[in-house]
Amino acid sequence: MEKQSKHRGGHLEALLNGCPDAILAIDAEGTIKFANKEACKLTERSMSELIGENIVEVYESVEAAREANRKIYEAGGTVHDMETKTRTKSGKLIPVRVSASHLYDSAGKYIGGVGYFAQYRPWSGAEAEVKARVDELEDMLDKWKTLAAPVFELYPGLSIMIVVGHLDVDRFEHIITNLLNHVTVVKTRVVLLDLSAAIMDEEKVAEQLKKTVRAVRLMGAECVVAGMQTALARALEPLITDISMAKNFSCVELALEAALDIIGCQISEKD
Repeated sequence: MEKQSKHRGGHLEALLNGCPDAILAIDAEGTIKFANKEACKLTERSMSELIGENIVEVYESVEAAREANRKIYEAGGTVHDMETKTRTKSGKLIPVRVSASHLYDSAGKYIGGVGYFAQYRPWSGAEAEVKARVDELEDMLDKWKTLAAPVFELYPGLSIMIVVGHLDVDRFEHIITNLLNHVTVVKTRVVLLDLSAAIMDEEKVAEQLKKTVRAVRLMGAECVVAGMQTALARALEPLITDISMAKNFSCVELALEAALDIIGCQISEKD
């Protein structure tokens, strides 16, 4: 059994020494009990200079070591890619990403920890490029959402919102926010909500439309709806008492006439 245990230990040591990242293991007092060859290379120390030293020696400062330990505790005992710095024997600071875990015995008592220290690699620049691209796409998506439901003042006191494309609950939340902000800024008296170019396939959209109509009403404006589709009309039927304050029309032309009438205007033919 003793021979077999040593054999397994030899395999494990070889595996850890072959790891491309620095590995350090400590006991409950923070004393380094294991270091692989990459840890020696990263810290510019020999094995004898690492084993028996306190883990604080390889951090930028005592405060940095405490901060790292605090983050591990706050994360529930394990962290991944925590950014910090390692101090070499010559005093050079090397940016690293640390993945570490606290270790506990069968009784739940803290007995130490193990950490992988990975030096920043060139691909971190590629990561920055990917993040910048993601941010750009998210910005474009936000602009698309706004363009797909534009709201503008057609005439003093009359605003129109034209909803285009697929309409689900999440998008309706964006529409409500955009519309109410417009009503607040412009102080409009009536809002014409054109749904004739919208695609709706969720019954929950009916509840969102009810919320929109009521919110506009609470802001002191009337709401006129145009182009309501059959499926939405059926879904709204149980809510008819809640949206009775909104005028509904089958086409934009009739809805526009009604909206203009509310603000005291009308469409007349030119002589």
